[in-house]
Amino acid sequence: MPLHLVTPIDRAQDARGDSDSLELPAKGWRSHAADLCYIVLRGSTFLASSYLMALGLPLLFFLLISGGDAGVFFAHLANISDRFLGAEQGRQIGFLDEFKFVLIGVATLVVVWRLPRFVNDLERELSGEKL
Repeated sequence: MPLHLVTPIDRAQDARGDSDSLELPAKGWRSHAADLCYIVLRGSTFLASSYLMALGLPLLFFLLISGGDAGVFFAHLANISDRFLGAEQGRQIGFLDEFKFVLIGVATLVVVWRLPRFVNDLERELSGEKL
C-alpha cells in the first residue's frame, strides 16, 4: 500500500502549473520585509568588515615600516606606548583626538572605496540574477 501525502505546498504548485497566466504575483509586505532585513544584515556586515579593515591599516603600516620583523615591530609599539604614557594628560587627549579623527577618515575612505561593489552585489542578489 503506497503512501501518497498531498501537502498545501503541492496543491499550490499544481495550481500554479495549471494556470495559463505567466504574470508574476505582486510582491507582498512579507517580501518587502524580507528584502529590508536582508539589506540591513548585509549592510551591517559590510560596515563591520570595513571598520575592521580600517583598524588593521595601522597594524599594516607598522609592519611595513618594521620590514616584517617582529622584534622591530614591537620596538616601534613600545616606543609609541612609552611616549604616550610619559606625556602629560593634555597631550594624551590631543593625540587620542587626532587618532580618532584619522581612524574615522580612514574608515570613511575604506567604505567609499568598497561601496560601489557592495551596491552592485546587493542589487544583483535582490533582483534574483544568477552568476
